[in-house]
Amino acid sequence: MAAACLVDDTSAQSLQDTGDRQAIQQANTLLQEEIKLAAQPQTYLLIDVHHGVLLVKARGIELHRMPLLSWRARGDLPLTGLFRLTARPPVDRPKTKPGEDATEHPIEVSDMPAEYQLVLEPSLVVAVSPPVQSHPWLWARGVMREWWNRVFSKGSSSWLRVALSPESARSLAWSVSESMPVLIGPSTLP
Repeated sequence: MAAACLVDDTSAQSLQDTGDRQAIQQANTLLQEEIKLAAQPQTYLLIDVHHGVLLVKARGIELHRMPLLSWRARGDLPLTGLFRLTARPPVDRPKTKPGEDATEHPIEVSDMPAEYQLVLEPSLVVAVSPPVQSHPWLWARGVMREWWNRVFSKGSSSWLRVALSPESARSLAWSVSESMPVLIGPSTLP
């Protein structure tokens, strides 16, 4: 009986060691990707759902940190690796009256949406919205949009839904640009 327990403990330890090795290999791969990104003069996003943080970085330096209030993933693809943003979120541009100078009303962070989707390649959608407790209407609109796109999309996409404060969501929408690299995975070694 004791031998059976010893085998089970050894097997469990072996599985844990294998899982630890895989996690470390995955983290190393992501760190190598980040080193490549940091070598170029560009900003990029790092989404670390395990530590609950979204980072805007340039040259490996953290420019802005946004806490993830919650997250949920759905789909077939793994949620780690390097992705590219296909398009920026839409902007609510301030309306100018006829005869007014458009430069008098520049676009501000407050004009950015608090609920939107970031469509990434290869085949990942990051749905951003405030948490249901603080903005139930925006959250519900985001869930309905996610459902609609999943039902009527031609390709099978994986989804990552993240909840950010409205201020952080607007700041993120302000910060992203088309073709921006998005690295998803742990920001530190396990």
